[in-house]
Amino acid sequence: MWIVRGIILLAGVVAFLWMETKNAGTKVTFHLFTKTFVDIELNLILVVSFIFGIVLSAIGSWIREAQLLFRLTRIKKLNRTLREEISDLRNLPLEEDGSDYTLDQ
Repeated sequence: MWIVRGIILLAGVVAFLWMETKNAGTKVTFHLFTKTFVDIELNLILVVSFIFGIVLSAIGSWIREAQLLFRLTRIKKLNRTLREEISDLRNLPLEEDGSDYTLDQ
């Protein structure tokens, strides 16, 4: 699976670099919410949006990683308590009910 992910990532980087070279020197007017930026190079906008996407993806990955770590910790704690309970049940002495069992002949 990591090979497929690597190939897709490599294809994305190559496409990004190709697009960068094709748009070199192109000036555009960029609207970001309520702000307007006039005569900004398209390469700058592409690089900034690429970096912003990487940072956003990394934050999302860190959040998911933390969720998995908390879940793993909770499962380990539950596993430990269940193992202790099994151990206690194994060490539980067998008790008799107190009646005498005698053979009548």
